[in-house]
Amino acid sequence: MKLRSQTLYILMIYTMLCAYMVGPMLSFMAGIPRIDNPLSLLFVCGTLVIAFFENKRFPTQIGMPLICLSFMAAWSALHLLISTLSNTQFADLMFFLVVPCFFYILYLCISRHEDPLGFIQRLMIVFTLFIALPPLAEIAIGMPFVSTSGEELSIEAGSAKGFFFNPNNMAATAVCVAPAILIFFNYFGRTAKEKTAGWVLFALLGAAIFISASRTAIACYLALLALHFIYRKNGLATLIALAGAYLLFAITPSYVIQNFLLSLNSNPFLERFSSRLYLFLYDFGSDNSVSYRQEIYNYFYDNLPFLYTGYGPKNFSEYFGGHLSYSLGFENPHSFIIELYLGFGIISLLAFIGYVAVYCIGMVFAKAPENKIRFFALIGMAVFLVAGFIPSSILRLPFVWIPCFLIFIYIVLHTSQYNRTPISGFTRSSWKHL
Repeated sequence: MKLRSQTLYILMIYTMLCAYMVGPMLSFMAGIPRIDNPLSLLFVCGTLVIAFFENKRFPTQIGMPLICLSFMAAWSALHLLISTLSNTQFADLMFFLVVPCFFYILYLCISRHEDPLGFIQRLMIVFTLFIALPPLAEIAIGMPFVSTSGEELSIEAGSAKGFFFNPNNMAATAVCVAPAILIFFNYFGRTAKEKTAGWVLFALLGAAIFISASRTAIACYLALLALHFIYRKNGLATLIALAGAYLLFAITPSYVIQNFLLSLNSNPFLERFSSRLYLFLYDFGSDNSVSYRQEIYNYFYDNLPFLYTGYGPKNFSEYFGGHLSYSLGFENPHSFIIELYLGFGIISLLAFIGYVAVYCIGMVFAKAPENKIRFFALIGMAVFLVAGFIPSSILRLPFVWIPCFLIFIYIVLHTSQYNRTPISGFTRSSWKHL
């Protein structure tokens, strides 16, 4: 019976991940309805049934973030009763309700698997390949896998985005997965083969991030790489290399760099990257992406409302109407924090803050085998928080939560196995028999 239930839980995780990755592609290329929408509802309902029949006792360190995530999602579910939702808004809400379900099912999988690290590594391999290979294939064949919302996101304009609707979604997902790859392959890796596989996956994610041309994601990725080398006792050499690179950039005449960036415009894919870098370095004020985000953030900061339940998912025209130069912010405010508060109110926001706090406290005091594992676990959360500002919205990207869930659950259970007897019924002996 345990084997069958464990297989079911693993199948649920892979099914949902595959549905979210290939659902938009199948809809665009084969014309079939989006499979991820009904499967999200089925996944939520199935998780509730599983929770009813499963053991209700959790390790305290697992139960607390699960409670926070459940409150965050459950409060948002009030809009099923108090708001009139369109089909799209209902789907958005279902995607958000999937988040605590992912945490719970992943906990069941990891806590009972005979090789939890192997399970996580295989899941991360599949996840990374879904992210990194499609944009490379798009560039190779010159054909998009999903529909585009505008000419600027077309493959002809140099915008490769794989199975995602826009490059920023791809960049946010890739950069959230990158810290987990370092932790589970390069730090927890047991063999040279696993560590090598980790670097291959990390490089593939880097390729996807650079293809996306997301400056924030690229900065996060390079920072991760630099921090890794610093923690490998190469700190002085890394700092000298960074200082040397900065000095070289500082002494190089600006017109040389400008001419080089402009010379890349002959290739549409290089042009997208070079033009965004050019705007960042030399014409920041003309960057519409940055100015529009500032417009949203400034208005929110200056006109902060107090909301109990919020306006509902992607329904912010009442708040932003007449105050933004474009209507995009009426649905996608380019910040998960703002979107969470405006959409679902103060309770959901406080519950999310509680989850982040519990995660950070748990990682600070975790007795991991190496301090760098705890450090990069915290970096993983920091990257996730920053990634919430990269795409226009992460409400429909529930899978970006998975890397931090895996990091937290594995480290908590791993330290429970070797260092102490957890509270609430999870013991050393019980781990050995799972």
